[in-house]
Amino acid sequence: MKQLLTLLLIVLATAVVAAENAFPPVPSAPVVAHRGFSGLKPENTLAAYRAAVEAGANGAECDIRRASDGIIYIMHDGNFKRTAGHDIPAGTIPYTEIAQFDAGEGEKIPTLEEYLALLKGTQTRPIVEVKEDGFEAQVVETIRAFELEHTSVIIDFSAERVKKFRELAPEICVAWLCAFNEETPEDEIAAKIINTLKICNTNVVDMCFNRATPTLVKKLRNAGISVWCWTVDNPNDITRLYEMGVESVTTNYPDRALEIYQKK
Repeated sequence: MKQLLTLLLIVLATAVVAAENAFPPVPSAPVVAHRGFSGLKPENTLAAYRAAVEAGANGAECDIRRASDGIIYIMHDGNFKRTAGHDIPAGTIPYTEIAQFDAGEGEKIPTLEEYLALLKGTQTRPIVEVKEDGFEAQVVETIRAFELEHTSVIIDFSAERVKKFRELAPEICVAWLCAFNEETPEDEIAAKIINTLKICNTNVVDMCFNRATPTLVKKLRNAGISVWCWTVDNPNDITRLYEMGVESVTTNYPDRALEIYQKK
C-alpha cells in the first residue's frame, strides 16, 4: 500500500511538472507602452515605439492587421479614418497605398517587420495584439524570422486564436485579452478566466484594469496564472495594481508607470 501511494505521488508530481513545463516562460514586462508611447507620439507609429524604447518601457504593444496584398501592418481600428483621415475599411487596399498615409506628425503606418526590427536588440519586448482572423501562421513566421519568439508576447481577445497560436508556436507566450461588465460577480470572472485559459492552453491573462481586485488577482495567481492589466494611466490606479500583485500594466504613459514601479 505504501509503495502504491508513493508511486501515485510520483505520478502526480510528474504531471504537475509536465503541465508547468508546457508553458513558455512569461517575459518580464512590468510596464508596457500602449501602442507605443502614445501619450507623447502618434499611436502605433515608429516614433511612438522609439519613444517607448527611450523611456525604458519593458514592452511596447502594437495592433496588427493585414493589407489586401498580404502585408501585415500596424493599426488598431478597422478603418483608417480616425488615425489617418481616410474613410477606408482595413484590409481592402494594398500596403503600397497604406504606406502613403500620414498617421500623424508626418509618421507613416508601419509594417509588423519594421516594428520588430526597431525593437530587436533593445530591452523593450514586442507585445503583439492580433485584430483579425486568417494570418496566424504568418504572424508566427515573422516573429521567428526576427528571432524574437522567446521575448515576444502575442495577445488576443479571441480565445480561438489564442488556442491556435499556442498550437502553432508552443515557444511563444500568448495572453488572452478580456474585459467584464461591472455587474459580473468576481467569482464568475475568476472561473471564466481560469476555464478559458485551460481550454486555450495558456497561463497569461491580460484583463481590463477596472475589474482587478486583490482577491481576484490572488485567486488567479494561486491557479498559476500571470495577471496583466490594460490600459491604465492614473498613477493611483497603477500603484494599486502593482500592490495587489499584477505583473504588468499597459499604459499610454510608460514614464509614469516606470517611476512608480521602480519606487516599489
